Amino acid sequence: MSNQVQYLIEWTIKPGGLDAFKEMAANFAAGTEANEPLTKGYQWYFNDDESVCYTSEWHTDSDSLMTHLGNVGDTLPGLLAHCDITRFEVFGNASPAATEALKGLGAVFFKFHVGFAR
Repeated sequence: MSNQVQYLIEWTIKPGGLDAFKEMAANFAAGTEANEPLTKGYQWYFNDDESVCYTSEWHTDSDSLMTHLGNVGDTLPGLLAHCDITRFEVFGNASPAATEALKGLGAVFFKFHVGFAR
């Protein structure tokens, strides 16, 4: 069974919030890359009119995920001033602590069944 946890967050940008959202996303990405070596992937994607953004995260395990939440937790309310979470799907077998932490953000969970990553 895989210990990896991945998730996909859909952010709907509030009117007038795009520039601040982009700046905060860039800061989140830079901090995650510099300080979280067990985070395997962390990517942000916009639709054509930049009204919706998706964040894709891939964590080695629940400990990596919890480290990330600890690092962004204080600044997340600032990001949410510029957007709403409109979708949050978690893939993998997150620990009870990680599950509880993500439930507070409206996450929906999908348990790992079969497959592989290279």
